[in-house]
Amino acid sequence: MNVDVRETNMAEAGGEAGTADGRPVLAIIANTQTPYRLHLHRRIAAEIPELKLHSLYQWPVGHDEFTALEDSIGPVDLSDGTSPQAFPARLRQDWATGGRIVQWLKPRRLGAVIVLGYSDATRFRVLRWCLGRRIPTMVWGDSNILLDRATGLRRFLKRRFLPRLLGRCDAWLPCGTLGREYFLKYGAKPERTFFFPNEPDYSKIRDLTPQQLADARQRFGLKEGRRRIVFSGRLVGLKQVDQGIDAFSMIAAERPEWDFVIVGDGELREPLEARVPPHLRDRVIFTGFIGDGAVIGAIYRSSDVLVLPSSYDAWALVVNEAAAAGMAIVTSHVVGASAELVREGINGYTFPSGDVNAFADRLRKVTDPARIAGMKAASPVILDEWCRKADPVRGLRQALASCGVLERA
Repeated sequence: MNVDVRETNMAEAGGEAGTADGRPVLAIIANTQTPYRLHLHRRIAAEIPELKLHSLYQWPVGHDEFTALEDSIGPVDLSDGTSPQAFPARLRQDWATGGRIVQWLKPRRLGAVIVLGYSDATRFRVLRWCLGRRIPTMVWGDSNILLDRATGLRRFLKRRFLPRLLGRCDAWLPCGTLGREYFLKYGAKPERTFFFPNEPDYSKIRDLTPQQLADARQRFGLKEGRRRIVFSGRLVGLKQVDQGIDAFSMIAAERPEWDFVIVGDGELREPLEARVPPHLRDRVIFTGFIGDGAVIGAIYRSSDVLVLPSSYDAWALVVNEAAAAGMAIVTSHVVGASAELVREGINGYTFPSGDVNAFADRLRKVTDPARIAGMKAASPVILDEWCRKADPVRGLRQALASCGVLERA
């Protein structure tokens, strides 16, 4: 096979030996780059120096904040240079990409391979190849037992074949407890399951200057003396932003000092804007898409409550971000991060997904003037406890040690 590899990091020249400095390769297979992956991969490269990190991507990657690459993480673009296609052409495209990744892996001395996900032909092909050659293989997923809703043929195929694939892996890397339950259901071994959660670059939230905060407030009309509820994410159906607008409308008269800020853009922006009652349109702010994480962090820091009413959110990193910013948090019960970062009545509440009345009730409680300060103060404490319990680099080190790739600490 002739492989056209758009390899960003050209420093490697070790061939069969692994790398130029003799270290085995730690290959992480991902669909694309994201800011939180860049941050975490930087940490892995710096904090696990025994292995040479290479970050392999199946889709095209760019150079803005959301798809940034840098040599420190050993990036390798193994896409065909085009965007993901629609099914069934996507199936052929993904299978071919999996072949290119395998060809890249073959000549290298592999310490371990981590595959981020398993739900497409690319990663299925890579997993099959690695497992067939007894390469230490780990699978990560933000899967969530509460969202395991497959029915019919899909449910049959999942229950029949997923344990055969996942059960052969050497370690499993869920984000949190709901993900751990999911992996255990499909064949993971408890003693080989280690937390490996996504994490944002918390410094972009915690280390903002007063000027950055003031600039964000001025840019988006966040007035002094007002309190704010924030939604942050894509404006698409599964996020259920319409329920956020409805719940805010139900409590707005009782909370005249509160506004609702909707950060993000998407296909539903126009109908969502139309859904806001006329008498509340000066209290509901749509910011549009914001590509600068520091600006989003400044909005969080200038606000009080994060809401996330999603019907499907396997993890939701915005919950981490809100906790770092010192916000109280209200989410639907299916949001994966809430199992770790929302303590009922302490720093926020959850509510049954789809229940707008319950959502409004939780908003009413969290915006109570007697409660809000204490709830906001609790969020960073809860986040710090979670980070100590589930640091992703420590979890990865433990997983690598369990496979014999690194020595046990």
